[in-house]
Amino acid sequence: MTRRGAVMRRLAVAVSCAAVLATSACSFQGLNSLPVPGAQGTGDGSFRVTALIPNAANLVQNAPVLMNDATVGSVGAITVRDWKALVTLRLNKGTRIPVGSHVMVGITSVLGSLNLQVVQPDSPTQGFLRDGQEIPASQCPTQDNIAAPTTAKPVADITSAQQVAQCTYPTVEQVLSSLSVVLNGGGLSQIGDVIHELNATLGGRQETIRALIPRLTTLVTDLDRQRGNIISAVEGLDRLSSSFNAQSDTIDRALADGPRILKVLVDQRVHLTDTLASVGRLSRNTDDILKANGDDLTTIVKNLVPVLDQLQASGKSLTQSLNILVTFPFAESVIPKIVKGDYVNAVINLDLTNGRLSRGVFASIGAAAPSAVYGPEAVLGSPAGAAKRGANPFTAPLREDAPEVKGR
Repeated sequence: MTRRGAVMRRLAVAVSCAAVLATSACSFQGLNSLPVPGAQGTGDGSFRVTALIPNAANLVQNAPVLMNDATVGSVGAITVRDWKALVTLRLNKGTRIPVGSHVMVGITSVLGSLNLQVVQPDSPTQGFLRDGQEIPASQCPTQDNIAAPTTAKPVADITSAQQVAQCTYPTVEQVLSSLSVVLNGGGLSQIGDVIHELNATLGGRQETIRALIPRLTTLVTDLDRQRGNIISAVEGLDRLSSSFNAQSDTIDRALADGPRILKVLVDQRVHLTDTLASVGRLSRNTDDILKANGDDLTTIVKNLVPVLDQLQASGKSLTQSLNILVTFPFAESVIPKIVKGDYVNAVINLDLTNGRLSRGVFASIGAAAPSAVYGPEAVLGSPAGAAKRGANPFTAPLREDAPEVKGR
């Protein structure tokens, strides 16, 4: 019975070991999937947060978690959510990750393993992450990549190998692949042709080039001395272009009207030609007149000098005396006092008697005056007697018994 019992116990142990091995084999994902004793972020007081990133690249479990180039934990489980990688960060006790931070998948060395780096925000003001919180994928910064060429025959073969995912530093493979694009299709292969052409251009012309270098030095020196003028000229061009830009509508109209203006000029070409010919003849005639009367004009100009000097010496008297010419017999300064709207205030004594006219207007005519010109008295047929005695001619009546005027 003892021997049989021992055999049964060995059989039970073997079956149990086989079951354990079978069960573990179904979920075995490599050595990195097994917990490492003493790994960062697994001790007392440690806590865990998760980070959702578009691509985890070749990141594995137990990879170090870095912050400020110091190891603060390790990578735990890596799962998938909505086609993105959900990475668990096992952090040491006392690790303070500001809210708003994001993670980046990087490489420890050129040929080393990957790590997960925590990048803090520039101005953390929202506290720190606690156990169980998550860093969203929206925190990942925009990643600049090589733009695919738009030409019909692209030089570079841009493939997904050169495209770096968000929250991921370029890997060695991506760097070498991008370098191959530059070396093979970026034009570096043509440097040899450029050097060959330079040798062909400069070969045998050493003396000429040697003489050219001092001239280039002089040119650069002169340009440096004129730097202020060059800057002023550039600023002037900037102001000119700004003026043109501000007058763009006017310039557009001028350009639109230009063909019509040119057509009018073409249609009037004969008249314009005749006008220019007439101007030429006028110029010749003027020149002949000036040549023939040059001495007289010189004398006239010399004689005008004292006259102009006297006019200048008169000062404001001459200009002020001219004010009365337009408003004669009244001075311009009193016109607003006399003319009120459409009427004029005035008191006029008008003496049209024969005696007054004969002594005034007709005195200069003398014997040549016609006998019929005797003023109002001849028209009325009777003299203004009171006026001859010095009375008011407007109030004194005409004498009915006045003698008849002689000569009628």
